Amino acid sequence: MTRVHGLLFEDRRNGILAIQPSVPFFGCQRHEQHYDVVDGAIDFDLLPTPRGVFYNVGFKGLGDTRRTDFTLRWTIPNYGEIDITPEGQAHAPESEKVSTSVDRVQLRRLATELTEALELAAKQEREIAEIKQREQELRLKFEQHKRDMQSVLDQRDQHIAQLADATTPEVRTVIKQVPVAPARLEERMKILERENERLKELNDNYYQSVLELHQLKLERAQSGQFPDPVTEVPGTPQQRLINKLLAK
Repeated sequence: MTRVHGLLFEDRRNGILAIQPSVPFFGCQRHEQHYDVVDGAIDFDLLPTPRGVFYNVGFKGLGDTRRTDFTLRWTIPNYGEIDITPEGQAHAPESEKVSTSVDRVQLRRLATELTEALELAAKQEREIAEIKQREQELRLKFEQHKRDMQSVLDQRDQHIAQLADATTPEVRTVIKQVPVAPARLEERMKILERENERLKELNDNYYQSVLELHQLKLERAQSGQFPDPVTEVPGTPQQRLINKLLAK
């Protein structure tokens, strides 16, 4: 490694020196590297350039993020160090110049690192705030979704209840009071029903007998025979009725 140091800008400007190899070589990154310029002075180490390779060098102000315009080409020999201070400034004590430049470079590096750390912290705080806001929005959406689901479930239950009421058949209950007869009255009714049936049977037999007697009387009248006088014999009403019909 070769140390490159000294006063590069006599106007004592501050900024960044961007250095990029023309061709990547072993041990050197292909992308440009940035080194601090404090009060116009630099102090850093570079790899010696192989034959045919050089460093593109460009200056950028603090906070300048535009593309670097490379205006110098450096070839670094394999020496211990290189002082790039102009000859008019070379009379200053070497130890004092080196010490002041190193201190300022280190302070500038610390300030740059601190600025980057603060920017990173501010960026992380913004990201955390955005995450919290997103979380709050998701919580609100989730609560709204729960309320919507509960409303839908309530409406479903109401529809099911209305459908059940509409499909349930109407049942009318009619209360009819039927008196129950006592046991003795029921028994009496059964006896009367049996007696009624017996009378119906006797009546049928009676009318059948009346028809047969009437037919017999007609047959005798046609044959010139008259029936014997009928002597009324006390008996049942049916027998007396038959005797009356035969007497006519």
